[in-house]
Amino acid sequence: MGRVIFVTGFKGGVGKTTVSANIAATLHALGNKVAVVDGDFGMRCMDMVLGLESQTLFDCSDVLADRCSVTAALTDIGEKSDFAFIPAPMNHNGDKYPKTAYAALFAELREDFDYIIVDSCAEMTDYYLSFAAQADEAVIVTLHQSTSVRAAEKTATRLAAMGVKDLSLVVNGYRENMALKGKLPTIADIINRSSVRLLGVVPYSEKLQASQEAAEIAFMGNLRKKATPCEGAFYNIALRLCGNRVKLFDGLDQLKRRSAYDGIIKK
Repeated sequence: MGRVIFVTGFKGGVGKTTVSANIAATLHALGNKVAVVDGDFGMRCMDMVLGLESQTLFDCSDVLADRCSVTAALTDIGEKSDFAFIPAPMNHNGDKYPKTAYAALFAELREDFDYIIVDSCAEMTDYYLSFAAQADEAVIVTLHQSTSVRAAEKTATRLAAMGVKDLSLVVNGYRENMALKGKLPTIADIINRSSVRLLGVVPYSEKLQASQEAAEIAFMGNLRKKATPCEGAFYNIALRLCGNRVKLFDGLDQLKRRSAYDGIIKK
């Protein structure tokens, strides 16, 4: 059965959608069947990040309200149906759906996909709680700053109280030079300030922001191109999610062509 990974954090603007999309793309590049669910009914940005803004027909609320099937709501990402997406509603009017509807949605997705990545909102809405209740694990995203790390810690506390036991942390936008100068927390500082297991560190990059604007995500497109430091970081994160033991910054100082990374499916 597929694993549901809830990507979350109570602080807005930390890059949850970016992290969700790139983890999903890397897991797929490693040969897994992956579904992405936009669980942020207030913002609905994942379709833009995936380059599917004008290609979706039904959305998550249509499935939850039984207006369409799960299959009808899925839109392929790229050329294969083993990487697919369900968008959030365009205009959520506050409708509430029974927990059984969420359970049925994910029960079907678990049968067809190895991983289901849920991009969450930053507030504990009814639908936030319903998505979290279906999660096997949660990946909490924080920016490289103390206030964001504290928000991540609070997120972990609330999720643990809800019964989500497998929690991990991704530091997004890590600026090593600022940490070395003592202007931002070091990795050791972040580990000491948080009780959440560190899953990965994504280095700060303006190119990542530009890639998001162009709907370019990790390990998609030309595999002969050299991987970016961010892609190297997402590769390490995906490997850890698959159960591999990988050093935190493994390979980031010796980046290779995308196709040269172990396990990446050659298209």
